[in-house]
Amino acid sequence: MPTPMGYSHLVNRYSLRVLPLAQEASIATDIKGREIRQQGGKHIALFEPKYQPEDSLKGHLQFALRYEGVNLQILTLLFAKTGKQDLTDWISNSPESRYARTACFLYEWLTGKSLQVQDPVPSRASYVKIADPALQLAFPHGEKHSRFRVQNNLPGTRNFCPLVRMTDYLQGMISADLRRTTAMTLERYDQDLLRRAAAYLYLKETQSSFEVEREKPTPQKAQRFADLLRQADTQEPLIMERLVKLQQVVVDPRFHEFTWRKQQNWLGKDLGYRQQIDFVPPRPEDVPGLMTGLLAMAAEYQNLGNGRILSSPDPVIMAAAIAFGFIYIHPFMDGNGRIHRYLIHDVLAKAGFTPRGIVLPVSAVILSNLDEYIATLEQFSKPVNQLTDFDPTQPELSASGNDSVFFCYPDLTAQAEFLYKVLERTVAEDLQSEIDYLLGFDRAVKALNAFLDWPAHSMELFIRVVRENDGTLSANKRKSHFEWMRDEEIHEAERLVKDAFVK
Repeated sequence: MPTPMGYSHLVNRYSLRVLPLAQEASIATDIKGREIRQQGGKHIALFEPKYQPEDSLKGHLQFALRYEGVNLQILTLLFAKTGKQDLTDWISNSPESRYARTACFLYEWLTGKSLQVQDPVPSRASYVKIADPALQLAFPHGEKHSRFRVQNNLPGTRNFCPLVRMTDYLQGMISADLRRTTAMTLERYDQDLLRRAAAYLYLKETQSSFEVEREKPTPQKAQRFADLLRQADTQEPLIMERLVKLQQVVVDPRFHEFTWRKQQNWLGKDLGYRQQIDFVPPRPEDVPGLMTGLLAMAAEYQNLGNGRILSSPDPVIMAAAIAFGFIYIHPFMDGNGRIHRYLIHDVLAKAGFTPRGIVLPVSAVILSNLDEYIATLEQFSKPVNQLTDFDPTQPELSASGNDSVFFCYPDLTAQAEFLYKVLERTVAEDLQSEIDYLLGFDRAVKALNAFLDWPAHSMELFIRVVRENDGTLSANKRKSHFEWMRDEEIHEAERLVKDAFVK
């Protein structure tokens, strides 16, 4: 029977009220070395007995920091229970231990309290990074702190700092270099076609993003959102005023907001006789701090690039961290979902992942994989919901259990993996098929124009409805729009459309 170690052990030992770990570490006698197994929907990292740590706070904390990375949610709750003495003894006895220095720095950084130890680390000691980029999302550099001789390369701030574990899948996708694949795909087409494709893709992405919310936007609203998508690569920073402007574009004017929400919102269904609550975001008083942290992380990432193409940290993982962090905070009463998907494009464009003037049809892929998207959102929302108590019929009473620590330091590994899967399909299949559709549409227009005189706009409609009906004109569409066409004209026009879309 595997024996829990590291963070799992500390959670049990100190009865910490945390979200379930997506990956747990254990000692197992039946393996050699280390391996990861799947068990009950989670990953179990197994270690042979020689990895067994000392059975103490110090022993398990060192094991966790070395092999599992920095989990700020657990550390915040752990430090609130354990106090200072164990850490003071550890750094006093092992002043050059990188894990003692890391633990002590994180204690002071997270709690705002100082350990009672003077000059704990000799000045000859080399600086060590807080986060190991081989284990988790981290910035390449960071602010140096001389007290513990550490370099804080965590990707966020005390207010918001997500954990993304560098799984085998994520490391493989980083190596695959989807940015280069995207550029190579687009190089096959001439610039005039790409300009037309860009206009089409912006509108398609807009329509799909609204459809995910089961909403059909007016043409004017769709155009405004498409225009905002075009601004994603202008390097305009993410600040509250810009997000407020986005919110006002995507919702009805009656529901415009001018700052972060002041009420407790919730997601679910009102069934009349009761409310089905699926998720309660953080309490309104916690939102300003959380959003300050998220926007600070986004600004620091943008500063790293400063107009250059970024590869470290990985832009797709950063896009997931910012976009999914936003949707879980849910800082507005309405419009959060569409802004969340907009942020994916914003981050990718600023990092140079997406070529200038092009938007990838990410929302279309999400729409066709909606169940998986919802399951990915629920990776975080479900466990939080199980800890939360809120009565929507009494909104004046605060929610409880949806503590800010969960939203400050979420594990967004599953969300980063999902976004990579979406982008892989987008780049490998959908982007090319969308451009090929335009090429086919051009061929169909040319052939139909040569065959017949068409009333205004009717030819484009004919192409669309024939394509949507597997190459034939339906009886209803003929009756409503094409009664003027003879049978032989319809048959020939159908053939021309089918031939135009055959490569």
